[in-house]
Amino acid sequence: MATYRPVGRPLITAFCSLALTFAVPRVGAATDTFKQSAELGKRTAKTSEDVAKYVTQLDKTEQALSSVSQAQDKDIKKRYESFSKEVSKLEDAQKHATSDIDEMRSTGTEYFSSWDTSIAQMSDPELKQASTERRSKVMKDHDDLAAALNDIASQLQPFMSNLHDLKTFLETDLSPANIGKASERIQKSQADAQALEDKIAGVQATLRQFLSETPK
Repeated sequence: MATYRPVGRPLITAFCSLALTFAVPRVGAATDTFKQSAELGKRTAKTSEDVAKYVTQLDKTEQALSSVSQAQDKDIKKRYESFSKEVSKLEDAQKHATSDIDEMRSTGTEYFSSWDTSIAQMSDPELKQASTERRSKVMKDHDDLAAALNDIASQLQPFMSNLHDLKTFLETDLSPANIGKASERIQKSQADAQALEDKIAGVQATLRQFLSETPK
């Protein structure tokens, strides 16, 4: 007599395994997108923080430069040394800010790519459409912000180069006469710094707005 072998349990097991095989990629994609969203928020917050630090240091550097231009004989060396230290600190602040801008942009690219993958795995057409529209809005805001930040970043190095030129010129002859020859360049540096700060202020407002709207 042939032995009876129930087929129900193997079939059920196979079906469940198949279902899990299809479900795991969906869960994985959603988890990746969630992580990328959190990372983008973190990168944006750090960018905002370091740009603010750059502006604070820019103020200190220009104040030190102004102090050099007003120094008397006995104070020139001390004030120049203070200015030189502030320039070095500003250079460090610039490196942090520009690095953050680059990392925020690359993190955004990874996030929107992951979001697109998640959308492709949705089966509900209404949810798919809603997520697509939301992604488009957030991505446009991010791209606009990244473009504004890149514009700021492109102006930091030329400004720093001008400061280094001033620093090098002054250190060759720390006399009132030599400082007087640099007075026009010092005034231009201060005007350029103010224009840069005004431009950064607008981008900082956009950064804060993006942070408040970034998916959590």
